[in-house]
Amino acid sequence: MSIELKQLSTEDGEDVYDMLQEIGTNEYGFMNEVKGMSFDEYKLWLKQEDGYSRAENLPENWVPGTTFFLFIDEIPVGIGRIRHYSNENLEQRGVGNFGYGIAKPYRNKGYGSILFEKLLMKCKTFGYSKIKLYAYIDNIATNKIMLKNGAKLIGIFNGEKNIYEFSLY
Repeated sequence: MSIELKQLSTEDGEDVYDMLQEIGTNEYGFMNEVKGMSFDEYKLWLKQEDGYSRAENLPENWVPGTTFFLFIDEIPVGIGRIRHYSNENLEQRGVGNFGYGIAKPYRNKGYGSILFEKLLMKCKTFGYSKIKLYAYIDNIATNKIMLKNGAKLIGIFNGEKNIYEFSLY
């Protein structure tokens, strides 16, 4: 099995577009703007996201973020976004340093865990030594993945999300 985490490119094609149609618009707080978009709208979204990774045209109170896609045997199966840093606005809303989603046909195959591990490693390249993530309490799969990867449960946000902290060494 070949595993690759690829940074979003404005050249990404139909395979990525089709995969993104298999992730809801808001799954446990992970926002997928591409769900329901036309292919032409998706191509514009790619350019927008590529700009966000360079802090270009960011909406108010947003921080730069880089989007990645997980490919298994050259097939896109998931998406992850790493925020380049956090701020008070994000923390007050219970938003962590990264988020991810796996397309429905590829769930329960261990790909969420693979993507999570790859994103953790990638956080080091953004200069993180410690990250904070929030997982809905009822999102059992993500909570298991976080604990498996060495997370420390440090609190509960608004009674609905577990707050985890990771040290990256």
